[in-house]
Amino acid sequence: MLEDSAAVYVTDLKLVLLGESSVGKSSIVTRYITGSFQKTNATIGAAFTTKTLEFPGADGIRKKVNLEIWDTAGQERYRSMAPMYFRNTDIALVVFDVTKPESLRKAQSWIDELNSYFDQDRREEVLIKLVGNKMDLDHPPTTTIGELPLYLVSAKTGEGIDELIEDLVRQVPMSKYKKVETSTESKNAVHLDLHRNTRMGSACC
Repeated sequence: MLEDSAAVYVTDLKLVLLGESSVGKSSIVTRYITGSFQKTNATIGAAFTTKTLEFPGADGIRKKVNLEIWDTAGQERYRSMAPMYFRNTDIALVVFDVTKPESLRKAQSWIDELNSYFDQDRREEVLIKLVGNKMDLDHPPTTTIGELPLYLVSAKTGEGIDELIEDLVRQVPMSKYKKVETSTESKNAVHLDLHRNTRMGSACC
């Protein structure tokens, strides 16, 4: 158990999922938050969920991450709304369906749109990752786009989902954290190496 009465380094992170409709963005979020697979209807505009993670960092320090996860709509009629959700993004996951090569090609347009939104300095601060979903199904060989790291997951089986989010959170530099003093354990925290509790909220636009 992590000790009380210790310095904690806290950060608020915004994670946005982008990609074509039906690639499984909402199912990835649901699997991560609830631990179960659910077929979902198409997202209208965007929906968000929050989760708090707490884990030990280097040199015995404690890190606490307040994670806000934005699941955006992939339908073409909502495409113009996407930039509304780019603001203050720390992590962007561009999701495609490994069984549909066309969705990988379309993922490039989402990456281009992200890069055009952020100026050069800000672009270097945002973690952009490519995620191939539906690994549980038969699919052709999977490749990445450029030099982007590729994560292969299955929202249906849960394969790679927890590892995906937690690996990304651990990549966030210490410069994004602020040191706070605390004497109480956060009741809503999720210890990555201990238990899982979740605080959820949602909204649609």
